[in-house]
Amino acid sequence: MPHYINHFTCSAAAWPKDREGEIAAWTDMVGDANELVDGEGPVKFTGWISNTEGYVLLEAESKAEVIGICAQFWPLFHNDIMEIVPTAEAGPAILAGVKRGWEKKA
Repeated sequence: MPHYINHFTCSAAAWPKDREGEIAAWTDMVGDANELVDGEGPVKFTGWISNTEGYVLLEAESKAEVIGICAQFWPLFHNDIMEIVPTAEAGPAILAGVKRGWEKKA
């Protein structure tokens, strides 16, 4: 099954400007993220690298499924979703491409 990584960052302009609204938004976001990790779904890990950005690791059937999950947090967060190709699959493709590249240069 494909693996994905999502680097998310807060979209500051979309957040509530009042104290109660901001705290309520954070409470909802943290609670929703915890639910996704604790469940049996595609989200396998979430973590923060600062108070405004972090990463989510997912295992899903398609990128469309991942987009749907990340859309739950829009517009408060911007999502940069990438598929991770396991080394066992990517390694041979990379080596084949490198060889083709060198053959063209010869």
